[in-house]
Amino acid sequence: MRALLITLPAALALAACVEVDMTIEVLGEDEARVTGYMQMERQMFDMSGGDASFCTEEEGGTLTLTDTHARCDFDKTGTYAEIMPAEASGDSPADVQGELTYLGENRTRALLPLASMDEGMDEMGDDPQMLAMMRQMFAGMSVSFTVKGREIESSTGTISEDGTSATIRMGVDDLIAPAEDRIGDFETILRF
Repeated sequence: MRALLITLPAALALAACVEVDMTIEVLGEDEARVTGYMQMERQMFDMSGGDASFCTEEEGGTLTLTDTHARCDFDKTGTYAEIMPAEASGDSPADVQGELTYLGENRTRALLPLASMDEGMDEMGDDPQMLAMMRQMFAGMSVSFTVKGREIESSTGTISEDGTSATIRMGVDDLIAPAEDRIGDFETILRF
């Protein structure tokens, strides 16, 4: 599978009209599961030559093509390094570039470096026509990441009412905001 979104500059993700909803569940001191989906407009998928290698069954992906979208649903369980490699492998949308670090005593730190999505955004911010086009193309789409465990100790995201998950959701305005107003890294400390 070919990696996308978190390893792409934000401008490219927006241009491809990519929507992502991903959940990382910490299962043990070196085991996690990532589930969710990513989809793009069918027109963009077709313009890329219809390359479905970003969503293979071997990597836990199921590709669904409709008249309007190309969607990859994924479900993958593995070690921390397999689920969140420090360096993007480019092999799977389920491989989120980031860090899962075991802290001891059934505690883990999850870090998604969202600040790295800023590449190319400053240039786009200088072009009002480009900003208007991106808002129109990405209207209603979002990027959502959730981290789950037995208990969330702290998070830069929104903690669920039951205290077992933390989520960060970004819309187009979050991604194209001025540099000083953009969302920072998503960091969560949890117990499993």
